[in-house]
Amino acid sequence: MKQQFLKGKTDIIRLTVYSNNRPVVPTSGTVELYKPDGSVLQADTAVTIDATTGEMTYNLTATHTANHDLNYKAVWSYVVSSVTYFETQLFDVVKCVLSIPIVDEDLFNELESLRRAFKQETGTATAGAAGTITDTIRRKEPNNFWKGGFIEILAGTGVGQMRDITSNAQSTGVISVSPDWTTNPDTTSVYRVVKSFTKKIEQSFSKLETMLYNKGKRHSLILESSQIEFPLLYLTIHLICLDLMDEEGDKWDRLAKLYYEKFEKSFNTMKLEYDEDESGTIMGEDEEQTSPASLRIGRA
Repeated sequence: MKQQFLKGKTDIIRLTVYSNNRPVVPTSGTVELYKPDGSVLQADTAVTIDATTGEMTYNLTATHTANHDLNYKAVWSYVVSSVTYFETQLFDVVKCVLSIPIVDEDLFNELESLRRAFKQETGTATAGAAGTITDTIRRKEPNNFWKGGFIEILAGTGVGQMRDITSNAQSTGVISVSPDWTTNPDTTSVYRVVKSFTKKIEQSFSKLETMLYNKGKRHSLILESSQIEFPLLYLTIHLICLDLMDEEGDKWDRLAKLYYEKFEKSFNTMKLEYDEDESGTIMGEDEEQTSPASLRIGRA
């Protein structure tokens, strides 16, 4: 999904380039911004590059986001091994930016059996520090496999502590946590790691955002995050159930179909409002409340 920025607000536009499934770290880079009509919004200027992740960033000012519209263009140039490459990125300036309004616990409250389907593993630490726990024997999962989940000390030093997982490294067996431990774990600490459904929530949010975008007039849409709570909840459970399904007609297959029906119903009964003339009020046929099911597809 394209990056979205609020009208008249400062923000940061970001780009990370990947090669062979790994982020590329440029030695330098610039970006040039264009308005939807093709005129230059910002002449070519240097960007900031994270030396670890390779993420390139540029600070947008209120001047850059002064007018809400779709398909602004950022043309990035970046240098890798003395070769200059280019990447074009589209972004929108909108009246509202949505955020994710649900967490794992909301999924469990809706469908308790998902709690038992959670991916979890146990082990004994081989080392510990203020913000990490290490298990070089059992923790061989891919980088950030456990990110967004949580870890609990079940026995030994630090028993009873629970922390959010911010990352894990396959090569070292190190799991990083937040906040730091009150009592650092050691080689006596028996732990349990539990994987979050964060990525499924994010995937569903992206799908939902795309559906709203495809209805047209996204830059004029007036909507707050709480209004997408139930459509997002049902769509996420639908996708999780599809992953858990072993064969057609089993429990998870039936639940996947049920929750997709619930998603469609909740999405199609949402009321969408558009302030196209920037009057601050919703008036007239083009701005009145309408459901996604009846909204015509178009572009402003």
